[in-house]
Amino acid sequence: MLLVNPWIYDFAAYNLWSEPLGLLTIAAALRENGYTVTVVDCLAPFPGAPVARTDGVGKFAKTVLEKPDAVSFVPRRYGRYGIPADRLEANLAAAPKPDVILVSSGMTYWYPGVVEVIARLRAHFGNALVVLGGVYATLSHDHAQLNSGADLVIAGPGMASALCVVDQATGNQSEPGRYADPRAWPAPAHELVSRPFASIVTSWGCPFRCTYCASHRLQPAFVQRKPRAVIEEVAGCLKHGIRDFAFHDDALLVDGGSHLTTILEDVLARELHVRFHTPNGLHARGITRSLARLMRRAGMTTVRLSLETIDPVRQQRTGAKVTTDEFESAVSHFHAEGYGPHELGAYILVGLPGQTLTEVGGTVRYVHRLGVQAKLALFSPIPGTPDGDQALMPGADPLLHNNTVYPYLLGSRYVQGLQRVKQMAKEGNLALLRR
Repeated sequence: MLLVNPWIYDFAAYNLWSEPLGLLTIAAALRENGYTVTVVDCLAPFPGAPVARTDGVGKFAKTVLEKPDAVSFVPRRYGRYGIPADRLEANLAAAPKPDVILVSSGMTYWYPGVVEVIARLRAHFGNALVVLGGVYATLSHDHAQLNSGADLVIAGPGMASALCVVDQATGNQSEPGRYADPRAWPAPAHELVSRPFASIVTSWGCPFRCTYCASHRLQPAFVQRKPRAVIEEVAGCLKHGIRDFAFHDDALLVDGGSHLTTILEDVLARELHVRFHTPNGLHARGITRSLARLMRRAGMTTVRLSLETIDPVRQQRTGAKVTTDEFESAVSHFHAEGYGPHELGAYILVGLPGQTLTEVGGTVRYVHRLGVQAKLALFSPIPGTPDGDQALMPGADPLLHNNTVYPYLLGSRYVQGLQRVKQMAKEGNLALLRR
């Protein structure tokens, strides 16, 4: 079987401890059922790529391309991020001829990379069955069916469906039913891709229904893994020399932190010397003094909190997952355990329908006063979400879902104001880091 992680096509892209976890989990299940698996990763590091930080975070290599017509009005350079095209061609030429090709997909507005990769797969492997899954395949399913070039597009969690398709194509008889419950999924086959870190999920889905988020569409049920399975995954990666682990849960602290507490206590009991990062925002109301202490002792070195805004009306309207008081309490607990601005950041949403830049600027100043870096998160109008459907007309080209593109749809005055807010956030962050 051939599994492919496509290029990113965008105006900007940055690797924040990202792995194709869905693809690697399916790869592990295929191997459990006797299949031989080859993974081609278009986002893998390669000689000549930009030098990443020691923990693996850094820029992707960029090849500048002509902008698609739908986003030609954006005054930014568009491009392909990842390995050079000739390197992909060499990888495909070296791959055994597959019975089935499984292709993952990320953001909906990265779909040109999916289309290009599938076209190259067709050129190499002719009529091999091509199956597309992932975020784009789920959130823009109709568009993917019409435009991706795949024979089959799977929406939603794709483990059991992918295995059924592979079995039908090969005549094999595995046990796809055993994967109906995500807790039965194997750990991702991290060793099949080249990364100096590992992405980890300890749960799938999210019980919140924030108006700007599509987590529940990608994984309808909220399911937590057994802590022991998470620890075994970490321990397995340590054998391959990996020391940096990034939690990519959407709701890591949904149970008040007890789930994470169990995992971190086991890390300490086993004396696993690791560094943990939380690029997805943590729910501030789950932070207690004892949890902050445990996070510090277990090696949590990058903490990102979800604040989004200090406007109490918007906090309630968009999902009610945090209040300003809860955020302040969480920050005080982290400060008491020695966390400073180098480790602490707060995500602030920019561009929600009806949100002013004055509100955003006030939120930036607020987090700076608390000694926390302001991490601006530009709103992406995701189809099928209340805010996304309010922001864009139904059937809009997925390229317009791009958070880089959307501010330009709001006009030049908005873009100019946004640049001032970005500069304010940057200067305030630098001032904190110099202290």
